[in-house]
Amino acid sequence: MQVLRTVTAVEYALIPVMEDAASAAANDRSASVAAYLTSHEAEALLKINDRHPGFCQRAVGGVKLAQHCGIVRVASCVLEILPKVGISTHGDDASRGRAALLSMLHHAGKLKVSAMGSAQQGAVRAPLLEIFIQEFLLCVLAVAQSGLVSRYVPESGDLTVVRGRFHAEGQLRHNLARPHLLHCEYDEFTVDNQYNRIIRAALDACRHWAKLASTQRLWFELHSRLTGVAQIRLTSTDVRRLRYDRQTLRYRAVMQWCEWLLELASPDLRAGSAAAPALLFDMNKLFEDYVCHREELKEAETAGIVIRQGPQLALIKQDRQSLFTLKPDVTVWKKISADAPFSLDRIVDAKWKSLNPSFDDWGVDEADVYQLLAYSKRYRCTRLELVYPRPVDLHEGCAPPVFRIDDGETGRVTTITISMAPLI
Repeated sequence: MQVLRTVTAVEYALIPVMEDAASAAANDRSASVAAYLTSHEAEALLKINDRHPGFCQRAVGGVKLAQHCGIVRVASCVLEILPKVGISTHGDDASRGRAALLSMLHHAGKLKVSAMGSAQQGAVRAPLLEIFIQEFLLCVLAVAQSGLVSRYVPESGDLTVVRGRFHAEGQLRHNLARPHLLHCEYDEFTVDNQYNRIIRAALDACRHWAKLASTQRLWFELHSRLTGVAQIRLTSTDVRRLRYDRQTLRYRAVMQWCEWLLELASPDLRAGSAAAPALLFDMNKLFEDYVCHREELKEAETAGIVIRQGPQLALIKQDRQSLFTLKPDVTVWKKISADAPFSLDRIVDAKWKSLNPSFDDWGVDEADVYQLLAYSKRYRCTRLELVYPRPVDLHEGCAPPVFRIDDGETGRVTTITISMAPLI
């Protein structure tokens, strides 16, 4: 089987396009060949825009990425796209970017990453695909240790004693010359059902992607636990068709991994199609979910209420029409006293953008400030907050500014607090 090379890039990077690996090796005499794409791989990436609009675009000399991070698999390589987490460029940006992405995915509830409980997660040096496979295998192990779900599956066969229901028509068709056998139809209580078949299919799909010895050992252990499950070719569509009950509810997490891995092992790709399966996350939406989760944890201690994406209000109501709908990322509601109703305390907006501490305004976009002022006007709220990702190499003594807007006529002061959420 062809060994897939791993190409690592940072969001918004320009990946050069070269015709083939030979020209790449000829152009780069260094010890480590720089990231590059062939023309066929570039065409496959551009087709992802059909499912993820704005993922990348053709640029002079290569393919320009946007704000999506994650994994893309093309026929001859795996492209991992990582978030930019530092102000300056360092040699370990890739490892810190992986750690930041995994942390956000874990805390935003997108997927469970067991390694996030470790203090050593400040740097993750294994490729994303390897980490995702490890987490999938650990999730399968947890399910297997608690017991694989069994189901009654209808079976038929020729037996020496009657089991289930004797089938006369089948007896005449199969055993007319073998009267010592009885054709029966019965239900077999077995682990060979659709839930476990999907896990087996996902295991088979990622068999040759694991590089680390520890991952391969875990793979073989789980494979031995599923020897009683039939090996059937399944797709991510089969995963989405599953229905869950009280017994299979614990399979939800592992089925999410199965769906993603089977998507990466798309049959269209194996057949030579130009489509490139991907596991991508829009960093704008992911960071918004991450900030919402942090706010919910913070307000849980003070009995506050956090509302995501709302409440929605129109900025202008004119001629019985509502114009310019406002939808804040987070609104926080609190009680002034125990008997008082909940009232709006502050509005929080998450921005996946980089700040520059060398500027007086830290490079805050004017449009973001104007957006918050529109919220302040319509929601009658004077406490506003913009949350940005905190660069991992930001000096501890650097504190972002707080902007105060004084309305001279009413004496009301509106504050816009610039906050920074740590990613690792």
